[in-house]
Amino acid sequence: MRLLIVEDSTLIRKVTHLAFPSREHELHEAENGLEALAILDAVDQPFDAILLDLQMPGMNGVEFIRALRQRAQHRETPIVVATSEKETSDLVQEARRLGVAAVVKKPWKPRQLAGVVHQAATDRAPPNGPQK
Repeated sequence: MRLLIVEDSTLIRKVTHLAFPSREHELHEAENGLEALAILDAVDQPFDAILLDLQMPGMNGVEFIRALRQRAQHRETPIVVATSEKETSDLVQEARRLGVAAVVKKPWKPRQLAGVVHQAATDRAPPNGPQK
């Protein structure tokens, strides 16, 4: 599975790798939404899922989702939000309205996070299985 991790915390990006062993996953990282969009614009093969923080400098997660949905190649890429925001926060509510696949509350456990991301990628996969 190809996963793009969009998270401003270096520590959280490193810990996220524990949930996704490299032998089974191709992980890419971005420190913010603007960097993530640059990565997405540069790749030929779409990602199976995007793991997204909502609170980031420069471009927050909701702004990133809006920009992503305007890019035809990545419009349907499932997004899992990992956030410490309350479920009732405006950012979480707007992310849900924009169609994120799931919201995971920080702090998460690696196994929990991996399960949610894999489910999101599987739910949006084509009938013959996920693209590798």
